[in-house]
Amino acid sequence: MFTSGSSKLVKHLNRQHIINLVRMNSSISAREISQVTGLQISTVLYTLKKFEAKGYVRRIGMGGTTIQGGKPPVLWDIASDYGFTFGIELLSKEVSLVLLDFKSEIIFQHTYEIEYTTDPEKIADQIKTIVEKIIKKYRVPRKKILGLGLAMPGTVDNEKGRILYSMGFNLHSVNFREILESRFDFNIEIENDANAGALGVKWLSKSENMVKDLLYLVIHQNFTGMGAGFIINHELHRGANGAAGEVRTFLPDKFLKKTIKEALSIYKSECRICDMQKDEKEITVADIIKSAKAGDSGAIYVLKELAKEFGKKIVEFVDLLNPELVIIGGDICDAEEFIKPIIRKAILNDVISEFTQNTRLKFSQFKSFSGAIGGASLVFQKFFIK
Repeated sequence: MFTSGSSKLVKHLNRQHIINLVRMNSSISAREISQVTGLQISTVLYTLKKFEAKGYVRRIGMGGTTIQGGKPPVLWDIASDYGFTFGIELLSKEVSLVLLDFKSEIIFQHTYEIEYTTDPEKIADQIKTIVEKIIKKYRVPRKKILGLGLAMPGTVDNEKGRILYSMGFNLHSVNFREILESRFDFNIEIENDANAGALGVKWLSKSENMVKDLLYLVIHQNFTGMGAGFIINHELHRGANGAAGEVRTFLPDKFLKKTIKEALSIYKSECRICDMQKDEKEITVADIIKSAKAGDSGAIYVLKELAKEFGKKIVEFVDLLNPELVIIGGDICDAEEFIKPIIRKAILNDVISEFTQNTRLKFSQFKSFSGAIGGASLVFQKFFIK
């Protein structure tokens, strides 16, 4: 354990700052790192050479000379093949998986259907089957797997790897990390899906990683809940018991059926999504978005009504937290063209303070894989701050 103010702590923080600058900025020189950090260039070079010896970074060439002339600087980058990380988002009937290299580049991503079960052992078996298939297909060296990060709805004790409560899986106080570690020979990290999504933005988005106060929101597939992840002063806020950000009821129980019925009365034959409800089929976010993109007027109406409700909840969070940026993640990202103007309008018109009207709104660049990317970020975070 580091002691505050100790030379060991300072050295650790300096190393962390340097590796993160290389991670987020390809082709960076020691002089540029020195200018950003305020560290002596000799200290930066010493640290980079230490990282090079461990295989974390590599020299990729020479930069241009300055106007003063002199020797061109060496340029550094992360060694992408040093290691690989799996990120998973676990939903009731789906597993979204990403495989990233050490440079955080996506090698593979896919969503798999799984059998719904409340047995954590069976859930773990299904995850193992999927992961092992990818390891074999892409010939991922097991010794180079840095870990697997799992994001899921519910209250999670990240430090102990315990699922404290997950309504969707009916799990109470389950040491899921221990269960997964019995099936894998690498590090396992577990986090609430919205918290993981917020960390994914903070750690893996090059455009947003320096945002100080950030609100990340995700709508669950069945519309019944919404998760929120808070980055406050660059740190993830989990709450006293890790339960911060859970919203039990996002929409009234009968909202979707009521809205589809309204769409049918307005658009009649132009509401193809309505046929699914007539046949009593389960309607997912993806179904509605797909129909909307195909020009289904009824589906577009449903999305816009959903956006109004989503906007109301976002306004509440913006009033409460005053974030610099709101990022929306999950399946709903594919509906950005239909819902973003409505949510933007709600923030502009309905927030209490005029100072929060210009709160930035973005949809995650990782779209439906934002939860899985967040899972991978759990592993990267532990690795780069150890």
